[in-house]
Amino acid sequence: MAEPHIAAGVASVDVTTVPLADERARLARITCRGVGMTAASALFWLALAAVAAWAGLDSGALARFFVVGAAVVYPLGYGLNRLLGGDLTAHGSGLRGLVGMLSLGQLFGWPVVVALLSRDPALIAFALAVMLGVHFLPYAWLYRAPAYAALAVMSVLVASGVQLVQPARANVLIPLAMALLYAVSAIAAHRQNRRDAAAC
Repeated sequence: MAEPHIAAGVASVDVTTVPLADERARLARITCRGVGMTAASALFWLALAAVAAWAGLDSGALARFFVVGAAVVYPLGYGLNRLLGGDLTAHGSGLRGLVGMLSLGQLFGWPVVVALLSRDPALIAFALAVMLGVHFLPYAWLYRAPAYAALAVMSVLVASGVQLVQPARANVLIPLAMALLYAVSAIAAHRQNRRDAAAC
């Protein structure tokens, strides 16, 4: 195995000389599988359901929520993850760059939300559920987290089903369903973290 390099108090490993499975396990330990961000996202979805129930499809109210929600959810998720002992920035992992690119990639979906705010607010919850849901697929593999694979698939299936069957209430029902799915996934990933820690 490669010798770790110490820089600024953080050990890093040359990922080119470490088996990928070992580096993925290390990444899962360093980040605590991002459980804090997943839990914060569950709260984001719950808040969106409340705003949608109160304001309906008012694009102004939804826009204000997204500005405030986005400004709050990321620091909250980072803080919760730190409380659980994880580092979302993956310092010390050879896969840190990939994690950063995946995190940045989800931000490129926000123009779709902006476009829907002006064109068709009734589809915002559906679009957001699908966009944020599918971004869990690569994290499921990276973090070796089956709960995130299930979250990705269920987000798309549930959001699609609700949008098709209950389009008039989808702006509230989809966020409620996502809040539940994210909460269950966060709990499952946290339990996996505890099992992994106990096995060491």
